[in-house]
Amino acid sequence: MPSEGAAIRPSARLTRHFQLLGALVAMEVFNPLMAKATPIERLVSIGLFFVVCVTVFRALFSTARRRWIGTGLAGITIAIDLTRIFASRDLQLSLDALLNVTASAFYVFVLSVIIRQVFNARRLRLDDVVGAFSGYILIALFWGRLYVLAWMLIPTSFNISPDIRWELQSWSTLHALFDYFSFTTITSIGYADITTVGPVSDAMVWLEVMCGQFYMAVVVATIVGMKVAEALSSPQRGN
Repeated sequence: MPSEGAAIRPSARLTRHFQLLGALVAMEVFNPLMAKATPIERLVSIGLFFVVCVTVFRALFSTARRRWIGTGLAGITIAIDLTRIFASRDLQLSLDALLNVTASAFYVFVLSVIIRQVFNARRLRLDDVVGAFSGYILIALFWGRLYVLAWMLIPTSFNISPDIRWELQSWSTLHALFDYFSFTTITSIGYADITTVGPVSDAMVWLEVMCGQFYMAVVVATIVGMKVAEALSSPQRGN
């Protein structure tokens, strides 16, 4: 029977999930600062995404199948991003669109692994909660990439305030802008500096809100249910 000290000792995965959360936050904080989008800044941005991939592999990909799929999606995304730095302007739009598609696929796959881990966990630990929170961030990042794709294909789908339109001129600030819009949308805050003006973008917004609310409801219910089950199954003190 494990000792009391062993029961409260944090596992290795606790640190890894905190690393994943920290890498996601760092990527979102530092990418907007590289507004000039020089080759060096683009390499730094790719490096930040690589750090996220490494933390994902350490925290989540425990099976060979997950590692193969994760490596494929992350590798393709990084390869496209590197190609984009040196590609001609004629190819930029196509590579940007393809990059957003592969990054979205990677985020969805990581999110699916996180959800499986939360639902398959027999005992709730802090690392499970941190992983679930990271999944919420990944949902917003996924929709942020979709908003970028929508803007690239139908720029008139969004009404953007003149005060922040300058952010559309740079790759880093463009993605940061729509990530910001995604986070404010999924949390149902909305500051009206970006609004939708077309049926496609309108549908994307309410779909994201529903997806975020459903995720929160299911995850919170699962966490509460696991805690109640642990409390009922554990022996009462004094017995």
